[in-house]
Parts: sequence; C-alpha cells; structure tokens
Amino acid sequence: MAKRFVLADYLYAHRGLWTGHEAPENTHAAFDAAAKHGLGMEFDIRPASGGDPVIHHDETLERMASRPDRVEEQSIDVLRNVQIAGAHNLHSFESLLASWHHDLPLLTEMKIDGQTDPQEFGRKTGKMLQTYPGLAAAMSFSEPAVRALPKDVMRGQLIGPSHKIGRERFNEILERALADHIDYVAINITDVDGIRAHVPDDYPIVCWTVRTLDEVRIAVHENVAIIFEHLDPALVSAYALP
Repeated sequence: MAKRFVLADYLYAHRGLWTGHEAPENTHAAFDAAAKHGLGMEFDIRPASGGDPVIHHDETLERMASRPDRVEEQSIDVLRNVQIAGAHNLHSFESLLASWHHDLPLLTEMKIDGQTDPQEFGRKTGKMLQTYPGLAAAMSFSEPAVRALPKDVMRGQLIGPSHKIGRERFNEILERALADHIDYVAINITDVDGIRAHVPDDYPIVCWTVRTLDEVRIAVHENVAIIFEHLDPALVSAYALP
C-alpha cells in the first residue's frame, strides 16, 4: 500500500528535475536528477490503448517525440520504444513504481482527456498504488477520476486557475473537495495568496508551478507545498523547508 506523507515536508520537481535534452520532462533521467537533490516528484500519466498508464503529459507524441500519434491509440509495447528527445525511452507507470527505490514522494497526475474513462482510469491507477510500498499520491483535474481512487490511497483534487475557470467554479470545486474529505487540493500559484481565508490552516495544499523566488515566498507564507521548475533546488529548500 502506498504510504501517506505530509505534503509540506517535501519539495516537488515539476515533471521531474528536467533540463532539456539531457533530462527531458517525465523521463527517468529527470526523476533520477530529482532524487539526487532529495526532491519529491510531480509527473503525468495517461492510458495507452489497452488502458495501461504511461508517463507522458501531452495527448500526442508531437512535442516530445516529433510524432503525431495520439498516446491513447498506441499500445504499451509501441510506446515503450518511443524515444523522447531522441535519447530517452517513454516509460510505463508500472516500470516507475518497480524501479523507484527512493524514500521520496510521488505525486501522480492522471491526465483525463480524449476517450479516457475517468473512473476506470482512477480505479486502475489506485489499484497500482495499492501494491506500491513507498510514498505516493494521485490527483487529477477530473473529479470523477479522483473519487474513483480507493480511499486508502492519498487523493488530491487539482483545480484550474480561477482566472481561467472563474472564481465561482474554483470555489465550488474546492468546497466539494473539502466536503468529500479529499486528502489535499492542488492549485495554481496565482490562487495561493490569501487561500487560507477559504481553507483551514491545517488542510494540505500544494501549488503549481512555482518559477520565481517571490512565488516561493507566497507559498511559504500560506503554508502551501511547492511544485517548482527551473529554480535551484538548494535555494528553494533554504526558503521553503525548516
């Protein structure tokens, strides 16, 4: 069973600690780099054609592998042979869970789009995490996917930025998450300032994606855990961790 953890005890590298071609986002090279700095990781999974989760952000392979194929239309065997940035294999979620031996937390974002059944994918992800012995949680913008996760898995509700989805919808999603005892919410850094006026001080929140030290300071002031990229991990740690 995936172990629960305190969000604010760690920092999280957004899609791993990625640095272009040497360690592209959502690859084992980026994950290993995060581990070397003692960071937790946020990363993305989506289903291959048979439903097995693979680690990839986009709906298609165009941006990362220069191929127009939709991920959901490719088999897991085909996807394992896809080269990211010409040198890094696209990995399955199963392979990450089998190889991640660090006592550092995994924040698994379930991407729900295209033909993906949110509840089925939530159940599939949750079942895999129930056999994982390390620190891990799952989250999604999809409320049905989050609620399909088993309650013994740490569940997080992602909420889109209020300037995009509207403040009313933002508040409604937040209120449902609190009422349904979702373990934490994940919000955009633009919604962090003043968030504790709407959420209890001890309710876990993580924010994305922090890219400046001013944003680090805002998150720390509101007692919000940090998913960051393109910042010096040591510098962020000095500001954000006790």
